[in-house]
Amino acid sequence: MNATGATITSVTVVPMRLRFHEPFAVTSGVRTHLETVLVRLTSSDGTVGWGEASPDEGVTGESPTACVEALDGVLAEAVVGRGADDVDALGSSIDDAAGGAGPAARAAVDIAVHDAAARRRGVPLWRFLEDRIVAGGGTRVGRDHLQVSRVVSMDDPEVMAARAATHVRAGFSTVKLKVGDPEDWRRDVERVAVVRAAVGPDVGIKVDVNQGWRTAEMAVAAVAAMAESRPLFVEQPVDRRDLAGLAEIRRQVPQVPIMADEAVGSAEDLGRIVALGAADIVNLKVMRLGGLRAAIAADAVAVAAGMRSQIGTMIESSIGSAAGLHLATALASVAFVEMGGPLMLAEDPGDLARCYRGETVTLPDGPGLGVTPRPPFRFS
Repeated sequence: MNATGATITSVTVVPMRLRFHEPFAVTSGVRTHLETVLVRLTSSDGTVGWGEASPDEGVTGESPTACVEALDGVLAEAVVGRGADDVDALGSSIDDAAGGAGPAARAAVDIAVHDAAARRRGVPLWRFLEDRIVAGGGTRVGRDHLQVSRVVSMDDPEVMAARAATHVRAGFSTVKLKVGDPEDWRRDVERVAVVRAAVGPDVGIKVDVNQGWRTAEMAVAAVAAMAESRPLFVEQPVDRRDLAGLAEIRRQVPQVPIMADEAVGSAEDLGRIVALGAADIVNLKVMRLGGLRAAIAADAVAVAAGMRSQIGTMIESSIGSAAGLHLATALASVAFVEMGGPLMLAEDPGDLARCYRGETVTLPDGPGLGVTPRPPFRFS
């Protein structure tokens, strides 16, 4: 329902290339910059909503150029002229554009729609989301802060151990290790073991393979060998399409929780994973799922299955990261949060990093996302 009578008048799209503090290495390669796209949605009543698309061709199937084309084209056509306050109708229009727009592009508009709706009501985005969840029969969570982990990119074991120890000294009780050597899983086991020795027994260690191990057999051997280091979980050890392999790893090494990440592009995907018993935990990423509405739908599947979730990141600036943090505050299944983009970026259009105190994040004050682009990133 469009109670205010306001309509969406324009969608402004600005691609950005933002520098990391230090190179970031994962299985697929090394990144020095974040290629992202900011979106401004303007309504006839003057309300502005902000969104972000942070694509990855290997995960969301989009390039930054494809995102810009979709945002300027089919997605702008899907929302301009429509009621600005009818989030569900706008969401349906965004979903209908899926044939010409990937999930990160759709997520950018979806975030902007929700941001504007919350700003129009004068409430923070998490409250707007939580009210909608409760109205749909869900649970009011009542979190007032979040704890995040720091990521350690893939490198030699000793280098990773030193970086992990630095994060622990800075106040983080959990670190996430990027591994996934397709030729030598024993090297990954060594990475985890050396980090464990460096940080001690009480620090939580997450292990993210990013689909790096070539077969389920390789993954079973690696996860079993890592068990001694007591990881909190091992994330997406095999190709996202190999759900049977994922289930086999979980069956053979039950002492180490398995997280599904790249395998989850929709609530329906998660339903299949639940049916196969292929994961203990699910990583819900707004960019891969296609927006906040889709993430809420996937959370409902997780809650029904008694499954814990993590709100993950493709690495986004303050705009996309704020959306993820607000979402994490509202969802019942959330056990882990990974919105570390603002801490990794030397250049950021927003100032969300101010809300981080060690591992504790307090959401920014103000309506909607609570952050907007600042000079020199402000839109013309």
